[in-house]
Amino acid sequence: MALSPDVNAAIRSVDAWATAQIDCEAALTPVMSPMHRGVSSECFRLGIDGAPPSFFVKIAHHDLAEAVDVGASYRAAAAVAIIGLTATPRHLSESFGLTAFDLLDDTWRTAHLDDLAVPVTLEKLLAAKRAIHALPPFERDSNVFDRIGRLAASMTLTADIAALVATASRMSAAINASGIDTRPCHADGVTSNVMLHGDDPNGALLLVDFDEAANTDPAFDIAVTLNEVLPELSTWPAALEMANGNVSDAALARTRCYAFADDLRWGLWGLKMNATSPRRQIEFLKYAQWRLLRCSMAASRMDIDHLLTLI
Repeated sequence: MALSPDVNAAIRSVDAWATAQIDCEAALTPVMSPMHRGVSSECFRLGIDGAPPSFFVKIAHHDLAEAVDVGASYRAAAAVAIIGLTATPRHLSESFGLTAFDLLDDTWRTAHLDDLAVPVTLEKLLAAKRAIHALPPFERDSNVFDRIGRLAASMTLTADIAALVATASRMSAAINASGIDTRPCHADGVTSNVMLHGDDPNGALLLVDFDEAANTDPAFDIAVTLNEVLPELSTWPAALEMANGNVSDAALARTRCYAFADDLRWGLWGLKMNATSPRRQIEFLKYAQWRLLRCSMAASRMDIDHLLTLI
C-alpha cells in the first residue's frame, strides 16, 4: 500500500528501517462498535526487504482525548513479554508515536466474548492479569477516578452525566479511605486485546495493547475484565474467587465501583472524541452512549449508600 508522508516518516525514523525496502499493509479497520479496536493508533503489518510481514506496527493518533505515552506503553509490554504474555516489542520511536512488535502468525486469533466466558479461558485470562500484578512497578501510575475528573472538567456536562460524575467522586473517596494496593496492571478490559492460540479453550493466551498499562489497583484490572466478559452480576462472585482465591462483600463492592467508573471514563472519553476528533467516520458518539447507558444502568441497580459502607 502507498504510505502517507506522515506514516512513511514514522517508519523511517526507526534506524533499522531508514533505508530498507518497506512492504506495508493495514492490519486493522478502526471500529468503535460493536467492539473497540484500532482507534487510538494506525496499525500496520510490515515486511522488510522483500520478506513476508513480520512486524505489527502502531502509530498513535494525535487527536486523542487522553494522549498515549508510547514509551511507557512499550516498556510495560517489554516487561510482560519477558514472562511470555505478549508479543515481543522490537522498535520504539517516541517522537513519532511508533511502536513495533513481533507479528503473531495466523494460528493466533482475536478473542470474542463467548470465548472468554468459558470458565477455563476466563481463568487463564485472570491468571495472566495476576502474573502482571506480580511484576516490578511500571514507570507510570493511573487512577480511573482522576481521569474521570480531568475529562469532566474539560467539557460541559448534562445534568444526568454530572450526577454520574458526582457518584464516581463518592466512590473514589470511599476507596481511598479503605486503602489501595497499587500494582502493575494491563488495566484494559477490551476483548479484542486478548489473543487466543487456535480454537482449543486449553490453548495459549496472550494480551496485547499496553496503552492503558500502569500501576493501579489490581481490583480495577479485574473489574474491567469482568465488566466486559460477564454481563450478569450474579456471576461475579465466582469469578472474583477464581481471580483472588476468595471473595468478600468488600471486594465485590469495589469491583462494582470500578466497573461503573470505567464505563463512565470511556463514556466521557467518547463524548470528547466525538466533539474534537476530525475522524468523523468513527462512531465515537455511539460508543459513548453505550458506555454511559451501561454506567447509568449499573447506578440504577446500586444502593450507593450501602455499597460504599462495604468497601
